[in-house]
Amino acid sequence: MQTSAQAIERSGTEVTRTSNSGLGHAPHAPHAPHPSEAPPASSASGHTPPPVKPLLRGVSHQISFFVAVVATAVLVHGARSRESARAALVFGISLATLLGVSALYHRVNWSNVARMRMRRLDHAAIFLLIAGGYTPLFALVPSSAGGHGALTSIWAGSMIGVVKSIAWPKAPKWVSALVCVTLGWTVVGQVIDRMPVVGSTCVWLLVASGISYSLGALVYALKRPDPWPRTFGYHEIFHLIVVAASVCLFWHVTLVMRAV
Repeated sequence: MQTSAQAIERSGTEVTRTSNSGLGHAPHAPHAPHPSEAPPASSASGHTPPPVKPLLRGVSHQISFFVAVVATAVLVHGARSRESARAALVFGISLATLLGVSALYHRVNWSNVARMRMRRLDHAAIFLLIAGGYTPLFALVPSSAGGHGALTSIWAGSMIGVVKSIAWPKAPKWVSALVCVTLGWTVVGQVIDRMPVVGSTCVWLLVASGISYSLGALVYALKRPDPWPRTFGYHEIFHLIVVAASVCLFWHVTLVMRAV
């Protein structure tokens, strides 16, 4: 009897301990990670975060866009004929489009999808400016043979470049640079042919613009020099060269307008 009583007592004690253990040590809730331990939002959502931009990325084109709009208005207002005004307007719109789209693309932090769309527009705008930049000279000044075939050729080639930019946005940088440079330099003979009408200064300004754009394309393709990547890198140098080339191009168009 004593043995049975002791066994019952021990059994009751074990039950009590088990009960107390269950009440006093409830399972812990999952440990909430510290904010610094949480995975990045981009990883959780499956999106690749945009690359870190230099501080001054797109600033030069942002400022130049507003200057181009005002300068275009002055140029169109000073045109001597409707044809001249239209040619100047085509050039001005193409220049403002290049600078404006570039500023938007590089200054705004876009989503992945929007960033790719803006990249297409940014690259396509380059070819629009190539065609628009030649439009006043080729539209207003006929060749020595009396034709305007160069205008058709430059716009046809530029449209091919636009299609390339939209259909193949991830083309290697050297491909885009090569297409731009080739398109710009294929009409040199047509430009020189018009020198007796517009003057040597006008032609040399166009050549200087082409050389500058070519130099910018080289910097863009090589990604060098890259002095201060966090603030002012190779792309900012490329943008400044584009601005300088655009100034030469605008001056060239101004002289064309005066010559006709």
